[in-house]
Amino acid sequence: MPESVSRKELPSIVYKLLILSAAVFWGGSFVVLKDAIDAVPPSWLLAIRFSLAAIVLGLICHRRIAENLDRSHLVAGGITGLLNGLGYLIQNIGLLGTTPGRNAFITGIYCVMTPFFYWAFAKRRPAIHNVVAALLCVAGLGFLSLGDDLSLAIGWGDILTLVSAGFFAAEIASYAILAKDEDPITLTVVQFVVYAIVCAAGGLITEPLPDGSAFTPEFWQQMAYLVLCSSCLATIAQNVGQKHVPAAEAALFLSFESVFGVLFSVLFGYESLTALLLVGFGLIFASMLVTELMPSPESREAERRLAEGERPAL
Repeated sequence: MPESVSRKELPSIVYKLLILSAAVFWGGSFVVLKDAIDAVPPSWLLAIRFSLAAIVLGLICHRRIAENLDRSHLVAGGITGLLNGLGYLIQNIGLLGTTPGRNAFITGIYCVMTPFFYWAFAKRRPAIHNVVAALLCVAGLGFLSLGDDLSLAIGWGDILTLVSAGFFAAEIASYAILAKDEDPITLTVVQFVVYAIVCAAGGLITEPLPDGSAFTPEFWQQMAYLVLCSSCLATIAQNVGQKHVPAAEAALFLSFESVFGVLFSVLFGYESLTALLLVGFGLIFASMLVTELMPSPESREAERRLAEGERPAL
């Protein structure tokens, strides 16, 4: 069956839910990382996580990867992997110079940046509803992440986090252009390898090697979630979903990582449910309604082109 026909068998909401499931897995990782990141420096933790993810997914899907791996997969995976790998690395370094709440809030700004990166890459102006939804979402993330810390002071950690948000936005926009015809599993493995290389390089430059005593049974249990759920399943869901969802909307759904991070923190007793959190959830829910109920004709046309497998005109 032609690929373009098979894509039409599932409604677009299925692919949006796939992207949202990636945000759920990533949101859960905040709770899992609470102790792991104290035991192993951030860059090395990321390098270990993505190395193991590449090995696990590579072993499970080796036949599919062997059939699909070619120059186009290496180029697309290399470019998007470099952008995301730098985003992860800079975000974690930035966390050392700011609070977790500010780090999560500033990172969430990538959902505002993405339509404009896509505009720059593909020469397609973002729809008004994309911008409105993104601004509502970022406002909601601010209420969720900043809490009582309303200071406007900007530190070096905040600046680095903002730079990482730019890399995440650039990856989402470039993926929409480069990866339309690529196999998502093969592309995911290539990305994992690039992530691991970037993070290991960052660790060699900025951090000491992790101490052997840090690799306890509890650490490997945490790593199992990070590798299998937060890396393998989440990235596959993201890559499959992004092949069928416009870049601006994909960024909006991916930004829900911060929402689920707060939600899991509340459920596991790390954070209390406050009025600010409720306001944040309300704003983010409003951003979803804007995205789903008020799309412009331009967005509908972009979605149709994506469903039919057309590449953006460069």
